[in-house]
Amino acid sequence: MRYAAGVVLLVVLLLLAVPFFVDVNSYKGEIEQTVEDATGRKLSIGKISASVFPWIGVELDSVMLANRKGFSDHKLLSVKKLHVKLALMPLFSKELKIERFEIIEPKIYLERHSDGENNWSDLILSKQASGPAAEASKNQVEAESSGGIALAALQAESLLLSGGELIWMDGKAKPIALTELSVGLNDVQLKRPVAINVSGKLDGSGFDLDSHVGPIGDLAQLDVMKLPLQGVLKVEQIRLQPYASMISGWPVELGPVEKAAVGLVLNLEQRPDGLRVSEGVFKLASAHQLELKWRVEMADVGMLTLPRLALAVDGKELIAMDGTLKELATAPTFKLHVKSQAIERQWLSSFVPALTEMYAAHPAPWKQVSLNGLFAGDSKHLDIRDCQLLLDQDVLKATGSVLFAGPDIRLRIQAKQLHLDPWLPQAKKEEAAASPVTTDDPTVKEAEVAVEPDLRFLKPWRVTTQIKIGMLSVRGLEMGNFVVAVDGSKGRFNLNPMRFKLAQGTVKEHATLNVARYPVRWTESVHMTGVQAGPLLHTLAGMDLLTGTMDMDTRIKATGLTEAGVKSLNGRGNVAFSDGALKGYDIAGAIRKFTNPGAASSGPQQTDFTKLTGSFNIINGVVKNRDLFMASPLLRVSGHGVINLVQKSLDYHVKPRVIGSLKGQGDHGMRRGISVPLHITGLFSAPVIRPEINAKSLLENAPALLDKAKVGGVLGGLLGKKGTNQGAAPVKQLLKGFGF
Repeated sequence: MRYAAGVVLLVVLLLLAVPFFVDVNSYKGEIEQTVEDATGRKLSIGKISASVFPWIGVELDSVMLANRKGFSDHKLLSVKKLHVKLALMPLFSKELKIERFEIIEPKIYLERHSDGENNWSDLILSKQASGPAAEASKNQVEAESSGGIALAALQAESLLLSGGELIWMDGKAKPIALTELSVGLNDVQLKRPVAINVSGKLDGSGFDLDSHVGPIGDLAQLDVMKLPLQGVLKVEQIRLQPYASMISGWPVELGPVEKAAVGLVLNLEQRPDGLRVSEGVFKLASAHQLELKWRVEMADVGMLTLPRLALAVDGKELIAMDGTLKELATAPTFKLHVKSQAIERQWLSSFVPALTEMYAAHPAPWKQVSLNGLFAGDSKHLDIRDCQLLLDQDVLKATGSVLFAGPDIRLRIQAKQLHLDPWLPQAKKEEAAASPVTTDDPTVKEAEVAVEPDLRFLKPWRVTTQIKIGMLSVRGLEMGNFVVAVDGSKGRFNLNPMRFKLAQGTVKEHATLNVARYPVRWTESVHMTGVQAGPLLHTLAGMDLLTGTMDMDTRIKATGLTEAGVKSLNGRGNVAFSDGALKGYDIAGAIRKFTNPGAASSGPQQTDFTKLTGSFNIINGVVKNRDLFMASPLLRVSGHGVINLVQKSLDYHVKPRVIGSLKGQGDHGMRRGISVPLHITGLFSAPVIRPEINAKSLLENAPALLDKAKVGGVLGGLLGKKGTNQGAAPVKQLLKGFGF
């Protein structure tokens, strides 16, 4: 026993004496040359210190590795001090006990040129070794791992890194600096949780990670996916200005990216049963304040549960969702419930300023909108299982699917009622010029002309949609039982058909929209029965000329969707009105004044009729009619003329003929056969109706104008007494006045 103790004492004395007799710095040159031969870079070491008892210790001062040739003069790597101390005695029991491992002020400089070359890729093997030699090396490593040098346990008093710095230089962009980096692990062992703290500053903004890992337990049975883990990462407001050149697609509404900053609080947890939980808050401070909150749970690598994900803008929660994601490792699928709060238009206008201009002149624009829906799908398609869009007080429901390839959209949309007027933009109109101009006028600014939308992007789309609305209200019209089927592919979209109740009648419409070419080309055929014409014409054409029950059939086509496209409107049709009135002019009253100028006006300024029919052709936005016919108990009216839809004006000739008596109309005689032609001109909004009285019309009406019992006396008064020329002058003057 005495001899054994003596041997141990001798070994200890020898270990203590080794550093005094062995100069480890004598190996410095060899180490530096070996590294330079292997990397092509110069390595310099200031000083090497070593000890072997009671610990094996190595300390390196001022270690520097040069940069790659062709790059800046900065050192790729520099370390002020590297200090490693290993306990000696535990090594004899196959235990690795680190008394201290410390790196002081390590600095790494990473650099990349605009051509993609960098200063570190030459240090990484481009191709992993293979072949018999590599296989033999692999077998040797496995043998050693299972053999005598395997460590039974790992312990460390402290693992420290302080004053670290990482500089990233990408081309001519501003450098990105990670500074004051500190990493600390204390009391590292396998049986208790290990505390890990990481802190530093990214371009002057601090971050901190405080975490616990373990206990690790038996290394041979370690399952990293079930290793207990808890951590909190806090990131202060990091300015995005240094990364502006790397960020593309930044929304204009968020203001300049150079003035934005982000912050993060992230909680991570992994439990022994494998459940992983992530919970946190991400904040973006810019022209608007965005805040994203979430909680995510993963029971295994194939399934993710999302209890809550919420986005708030300027302190107002905008949208929230919850659901599940499955098959993450193979073919991910999802099922999400999405719900938004009521989004008010006025609030949204502060985020999207264009809304203010869109509705600047609207008398009653929409107030709020919200969404509540259940969605499912994968990377190839989306199922809309139940989507409810609340538009003010109207609820629009949708179900269907979307295949992203194409895309192929199949929807079913329904609502009890839908008021469209509040959603139709009405921008503030500019003051009218002193003289009217058209879009053909080269002096008109481009901004003042409506821009024709380019819909050619819809050409590859496949659309199959059915829409049913109990009552659709738009521009004062109420369309009941509104049903439309939309079918589209290869740039051609068909409405087959669209049906609805309108103004006490029914409308059935077929239409096509060809978006494969620019501008859009469209065709439309309409069949109306029993529709009250007054409100319809007022809404569609801004005219208040006719009332009555209308039947109509049309087939028209045009190019373009803006008002300028009216110039390309072509087609034909026929229309019939019953039990209505021509508003704005009393034809019977006009005839009464013609026959009896002294008669007083009476009755409304309109002409009632029992029937009004006609057909028309449309050529480049100009409607021509040649067979107008109107029947009433008193009159028969024929007419022809032009309606210019481009200029919204009329030039129409009407010829009424009396078939009854004017008694009760301020005239006491029978005036059958009287005809007073009318000329209707002017804009739709203010038509002017004038009698077309000339010598020809007077002569045509002479028999009816003169009472049979007094024909001689009247003619005598006009022609003068027998044998004289006293009446000749008045007749000649009258005829001359009418152009004869």
